[in-house]
This record gives sequence, structure tokens and C-alpha cells, in this order.
Amino acid sequence: MKRTVQAVCVILLGTFLLLSGSSMNLAVMKPEQKAPVTITWFIALENYSKVWNPQDNAADAKIFGETGVNFDIRSGSLRDLDALIATDSLPDLITVETRTLERLLLENSGMAEPLEPLFEAYAPDVNIPDSMKEWYRNEDGNWYSIASYFYGPERVNPGYGGYQVTHNNNYVRKDLLKQTGVPLELLNTKEGLITALRAAKKLTYNGQEVIPFSGWWTQNFAEQFGMQTEDANGNYLSKYRQPEWLEALEFGNQMYREGFMLPEEFTESLGQRRKKIQSGKIFFCNGYSSVQDAKDILSCNDRSARMVYAGHIRGDKDNIPNLKSVPSEGWTATLVSAGTLYKREIAQFISYMTQEEATLDAAPTIGTGTYDIVDGHYVMKDSVRQEFRTDYEEAAGKYYLNMEFFVDWTIVQKYQPLSERTEAKEGNEKFVIYDSKTVDAAEDAGIGNSMQETKDQIEKYYHNAEIEILTSDSLESCTQKYYETIAQMEKMGLKEWEEYESQQYDEAKKRLEVL
Repeated sequence: MKRTVQAVCVILLGTFLLLSGSSMNLAVMKPEQKAPVTITWFIALENYSKVWNPQDNAADAKIFGETGVNFDIRSGSLRDLDALIATDSLPDLITVETRTLERLLLENSGMAEPLEPLFEAYAPDVNIPDSMKEWYRNEDGNWYSIASYFYGPERVNPGYGGYQVTHNNNYVRKDLLKQTGVPLELLNTKEGLITALRAAKKLTYNGQEVIPFSGWWTQNFAEQFGMQTEDANGNYLSKYRQPEWLEALEFGNQMYREGFMLPEEFTESLGQRRKKIQSGKIFFCNGYSSVQDAKDILSCNDRSARMVYAGHIRGDKDNIPNLKSVPSEGWTATLVSAGTLYKREIAQFISYMTQEEATLDAAPTIGTGTYDIVDGHYVMKDSVRQEFRTDYEEAAGKYYLNMEFFVDWTIVQKYQPLSERTEAKEGNEKFVIYDSKTVDAAEDAGIGNSMQETKDQIEKYYHNAEIEILTSDSLESCTQKYYETIAQMEKMGLKEWEEYESQQYDEAKKRLEVL
């Protein structure tokens, strides 16, 4: 997201009460502190909410016990952060999504603290891979931003245990699939999936009609059909022009015409989709972001209602799925304010949060005090598993930190039981997961770049046109509208945008090679 800084005076959320907690044991050096301190932290995510509560939350209590740090956490929009910047009112810590104008503004204006000297002075044991530092190194030579969910080559390898992950997976209600009579493995073909969706259209669950399909993303299905990011000579390929992109649109159009996708599929929010999954309405869904906690809440309410991994769909050419990884350069970036009075405490807190045990504690699917390490893998305690089965939301509030801003998922992967490493095991299904850094760089106009307006206009036009393509009343109309859309995008500057994408892609490949 790229936004211009606006000097707007705003009133942010009120401060939270300073709470205390008990000291707990952890195999990490505990920093020497004479008294607890309260660190202010602004998180520029409008939907984020966390109440720091070490009295009732096991994760908060453990952090306080080990670091002596409490938090005054506030969240809001980038506009709110702009106001803090403009009024010189920055908190001690700032978290933004990685691709924001504000991140570079903080780095380039002297408002962010260089991290290497900070950690060298106060926390030399900080556990952050060098590749992250180099990927985010500023032009002035300093490193300022700590990215969550960064995938670096030091840890994405069999020796360490990390591996690339994609969220481009399909999921199906196993109990409802049994009623259709279609074997799970047939869902990996277009014909098999269509057969299952036709049968699911006739099903009901808890007195409500089942929605056969949810979670349409054209790019996801184009990737499942084998869409490539570059040609045999290493040249970047624009996704909109690839045959698999058109194949995906035509497949989506068929699903819409047969009533598998409802009209609200194109307007509902991710939260609304998750609520439908929780209620048991959805038979087949694409995208891990759609199902994550929703499938757990569903099975908690009805143990027979299980949404399980259903692999990927092969296209007409039967190509191996070529799946983009999750954003491997990270989700959020956390910066330390140059004006903070608590440099030592913040450095030691961050060092604590990057250690392996603290990372497992902070992982959203694990939690604090929920597991034992057995033969090098985390194993959920039976008592905790029962708590989640009894009341998922209450257990999540008790054990989950909801503070993922330093999580390195490759550490979680290192300790994963083999049964949870679904995407690391190919089994009978062959697919490729490629590192997203190069493609993300290609598709990003660059913060403050003049190509941003062209990109925004093209993408806005395509978004509206795609809905018309997918909801066409015939396959012929669908195909015709696609070609008309590409022609209009060319008039808007598509070729110029593609040339820019190609340049960005090549530069990112060079950067990736030196990590």
C-alpha cells in the first residue's frame, strides 16, 4: 500500500492500564532490569486489536516475566500513523505492512533507529537471519526494519528444516464429500471437481443449503493449472496474457453458470467468507486464508464436520502446479523509534521474541504453554487440545499471543510434527512452490514511483472487468470479454507496465542471488 503522508490531527485509542504478571522460566538470558517499563507501540493495521493482559493471558504473562516489559498498544490506520509522524509524536515501536510509503519515510527521515548498532550494544544474541537484513538494507547502508514471516535461504533448506509455503491450497468438507460419493483424489481434476460440486449443490447441513464453492482467486487457479513466471530464456511473463489465466477464467465462468459460486462471492469480505465456513455452509474452498481458524471453529462445534486439505487441480495440459509462496519478504515491518528512551529494553525484548521457544509461543497455531517438545517436535498437550475442542475462542484468548510481528515461520517449521508438514511432502501429488520475492517485486510499482498511477488504473479496470468475465452467460462470451479487456488494458498502458515489471523482476533476481 502506498499512501501520501497527511498531516491530520487525530485522537487515537486510549491507553491501557499497566498490568503486572508473574515470572516464568525460559531458556533465554533474562535481561537485567530494576523495574518494569511500559513500551508504547503503534500498529498500523486497522482491524488489529490486542489488550495487553499478563494477568489472564499466558503468553503476555510469560513475556512480562522474562523481559519486565509492559505494553501500551494502539492500532489504527496509516492515516493515523501519518498524523503521529507529522506531529512528532511517534511511540517507541511502530509496525506497518512492509510495502508502505510510511516505512521508507521513517527510515529515510532519521525517525527510525538503525538496528545493527542497537543489537550489538544491548542484545547481541538476537536471532534474525542476515538475509533479512540485506533484503531490507536501506540505501544509506543501515538496516531498520524487522519483517515478520520472512523466508531466508539460511533457514529454507532441509538442514535447518524450513521450506517454502503456499496458501494456494484447496480444502473440502470430508464429511460432505463422502455423501457425494466422489473420491478425494478426483478433486485434483476439473472434471472430478465439477462432478463433486454438482452433487454438493443438492446437499444440506443443519437445515441450510450447502454452497458448493467459495474463495475464487483467478491467479490461484491459473497457478494450479501450471502458469509460469518466466519463459525458457528467463524473461518475465505477465500473468494476464498467459493461457492458464484465460483457462482459469473460463473454469470460473463454468462454475458460476452452473450455480456453484453465488453472486456474493465477488463482493463479500474475507471475514464474511470465514463465517460461512464456520457455520458449515461451504463444501469446497480455495485459499488457506479463508479456512484457517474457521475450520477449527467448525470442527469444535461439530466434530464430524471436518474441512481437510484437498490438494490442487490440474489444467487441460496436465502441467505441474506452479504455486507462488506466501509473501516471503514478510508481512509486517517493525521499526524502533529513534526517539525512544528504552533502547536497551526494546532490544532485549526483540531478542527474546526472536528466540526459538518464544517464536513457538507466539505462533498463531501453537500458543504459550500448550505443547511439549518430544523428539525435536512440538506436541500439543491433551488437556489443551480438549480446551480448544470445548471452547475454541476461550482457549485462543487464554493461550494465543496475537502478536506475530517477530514470528519467523521457518522456526515453527523446524519443530513441526511430520503430520503437519503437508506442503513439504509431495506424496502422490507433484507441485512446485516458488519464492515470491521476485514476482512481488515485479508487480510492485515501487514506493513513490511514477508507474504507480498506471498500475492502479489498470488493476482497477481489470478488477471490475473480471467480474463481468466470470459472470458471462456463455463460455463464448466469457472468452470474448477477456480479449476485449486485454485490448482496453493495452490502451491504458499495459505494455509499458509490463516492461517496468520485467525490469523489476530482473533486479529482484539479482538481489535474490546474493542473499
